[in-house]
Amino acid sequence: MKFLAMFRDSARELKSPRCLATTGILCALFVVLNIFAPGFGETLRITFGYLALATIGMLYGPVVAVLAAVPCDVLVGFLGPYAMIPAFIPNRMLEGFIYGIFLYGLGSRGTDNNRGALWAAWQVMRITLSRFIIMMLCYFIINSFIVLIFILPPGRAAEIMSEQSFWAWAWFRSGWKNIAQLPVDLVLMFTLLPVINKAYQRALRGFSRERKSG
Repeated sequence: MKFLAMFRDSARELKSPRCLATTGILCALFVVLNIFAPGFGETLRITFGYLALATIGMLYGPVVAVLAAVPCDVLVGFLGPYAMIPAFIPNRMLEGFIYGIFLYGLGSRGTDNNRGALWAAWQVMRITLSRFIIMMLCYFIINSFIVLIFILPPGRAAEIMSEQSFWAWAWFRSGWKNIAQLPVDLVLMFTLLPVINKAYQRALRGFSRERKSG
């Protein structure tokens, strides 16, 4: 799948009622998994809503995932236990974008029907890279800056920037948690995403057969 064609194909998915309905269900799942996530303090939580957003990116690509990220984050902000911070919305959109570009068409064999070791390794690499980049860029770096600017009291933020390294503070705030959680996240993604994709594709084939027979 060519890179630019990916965005065209993803945009076309928006015309499908099936895409809109499935995305709505997955957004609701994202909200539930994030609202009931265990929290440690005001800013540190262990969430699994990313599985729903990753599934949207896998099934429908970056355009749909970016758009779906907006209601996902807004609803979590309004319904969750923490205050709504609009600054987090663009970061959630970036998360959906990364999932979309790495995972759209996951498992597709292309024209050569190749299922060898290299093909399998590439599927694993796509999942690994998507989650690692999101954890480091979106969660560790960008989220830390948002917390520093929009959540912490100005005096505390100034103290962090003047008396200690921002990176040290960010690491102890969430960096260590991201690294510790990464293996668990990858196991869940390796296990669930191929199963979800296979079930979805099977349902599509069944629906197509029913339409032809009808």
